[in-house]
Amino acid sequence: MKFRTYAEINLDNLACNLRSIREIVGSRGVIPVIKADAYGHGAVVVARRLVREGCSMFAVARFEEAMELRESGICAQILVLGRLFPDRISEALKAGLSISIFDPLDLDWIEEALRRLPGLTARVHLKLDSGMGRVGLLLPRAADLFDRLSKCSACCWEGLYTHFATADEKDKTFANLQLARFGKAISIISGLPRKPGIIHMAASGAILDLPGSHFDAVRPGILMYGHYPSKETSRSMTPRQVMSFKTYVGHLREMPGGHPVSYGRRWTTPGPTRIAVLPVGYADGLGRRFTNNGEVLIRGRRYPMVGTVTMDYIMVNVGSGPVEVGDEVLLWGESEQGSIETLDVAERIGTIPYELTCGLSRRVQRIYIGDPG
Repeated sequence: MKFRTYAEINLDNLACNLRSIREIVGSRGVIPVIKADAYGHGAVVVARRLVREGCSMFAVARFEEAMELRESGICAQILVLGRLFPDRISEALKAGLSISIFDPLDLDWIEEALRRLPGLTARVHLKLDSGMGRVGLLLPRAADLFDRLSKCSACCWEGLYTHFATADEKDKTFANLQLARFGKAISIISGLPRKPGIIHMAASGAILDLPGSHFDAVRPGILMYGHYPSKETSRSMTPRQVMSFKTYVGHLREMPGGHPVSYGRRWTTPGPTRIAVLPVGYADGLGRRFTNNGEVLIRGRRYPMVGTVTMDYIMVNVGSGPVEVGDEVLLWGESEQGSIETLDVAERIGTIPYELTCGLSRRVQRIYIGDPG
């Protein structure tokens, strides 16, 4: 793959991470989260490999993401985590998707759609807000909707779930409060004639640190792709990075001292040096926060990014290092010459690895390593 900018996706590492997660959670189910094109890794290919590894259910954020999987031949159950409005619900029911509901209005819409589609059953997961404060039914209002769901003959109450706000932080005080709140909601269900089949709460941080939240299934996201959600979680497994972002040295320039580099003259050569020009920029997903604030790996040595990140190029000060035109350059991930942890890269520019992997643009080709299944 020389002479191109691409993301290498190692599917064997993906499968290894799944096995490590299963070792932690035991017999509980694993619902991989493959929203946002599997965090930039390619949802269809990722899903196919995970189906081969025994996954029978996935979670996505949007209807369109679910339908892309269906239309690509993925027959596993798919939970849509985002709200579906009436114009999509009928299509979702026909496709056999599991639908999230957040308040009685969602159930109204589903029941109306079912009246037009006799013979179909709606699989639903009720989302509770245990403290995230984003979406979900507030806990004091849960009992009435529990009762209604348990009596809805056209609905299969497939799941009940919530989401942590701080599971990736060292201080687990609020996470444990959320867990206790969710536990109280679960206790209400015990007296109902029909109960949800899958109770799920734990995403990546809680998989690592909060075993009491594993319930019937867990929803790994960033951990599946080889990254700890933060540096504050435990290291109870060793994830393998799935994405490696690579480019090459396009130009190698002998520059005199005192010469400005790139837009805005935000960096000037301190003396005679060599500048490697790499064909990657913010149009590929390498944002301007890397201006004078990043490193790359070339032939096993790290070199600093210098000057303003441009749409199509970045510059690297390689000095007298053994660098040649055409050399492979690692921006993050793994290579034969060494590795750069994506979490370290993210923290350097004040973000999280999720944003880096999701942010790679369509013009960055994904090259898959390992059997896709």
